[in-house]
Amino acid sequence: MSDRDEFDPAVLDALALGLPSSAPGLSLRDRLLQAVSTTGRFLPFLDRMMKIFDLPEAQAQQELDTIGHAEDWDDMVPGVKFRDFEGGEGVGDAHGGLVRVEPGHSFPRHSHVGDETLLLLQGRLEDDKGTQYRAGDTLVSPEGSSHEMTVVGDEPVVYAALVVAIEFEGGDDDDDFDDDEDLDDFDD
Repeated sequence: MSDRDEFDPAVLDALALGLPSSAPGLSLRDRLLQAVSTTGRFLPFLDRMMKIFDLPEAQAQQELDTIGHAEDWDDMVPGVKFRDFEGGEGVGDAHGGLVRVEPGHSFPRHSHVGDETLLLLQGRLEDDKGTQYRAGDTLVSPEGSSHEMTVVGDEPVVYAALVVAIEFEGGDDDDDFDDDEDLDDFDD
């Protein structure tokens, strides 16, 4: 490049200062906020949802899309809501579900009948041993294990869980999630 082809930095600065400044338009701001606040933010979890729950892409996407629909969730215990869904044939007797735990609450202590696979989609959880989990973490709890999971911070936790059955500890047998009939008890 010759001297004739070089740009004078003072000229570039003058050109830049001469341009009108502009703030992003409301529509750009709204689009960005909408993209962050909608279920599109759960898209990075689509492949793992498909694999864990043996779901075709469209159904896995549909399950993630329901996260923002409060009317689709059922109360389980104070501060905890769930939404049950069917997994594919590859999950056998296990149930698929989405769980939402509000800040200041815990998913009660429970033991597992069969393995549990949990995919954390939003927020942070801490188990009763002090181990913390963040969005994107997968936690596998083997049959016979037990734990309580508590929300860390002020953001609600949302996770997808694949379970055969759980038994709440310290409760009666009516509080067990072991088949579709028991899950229906929480619809009332």
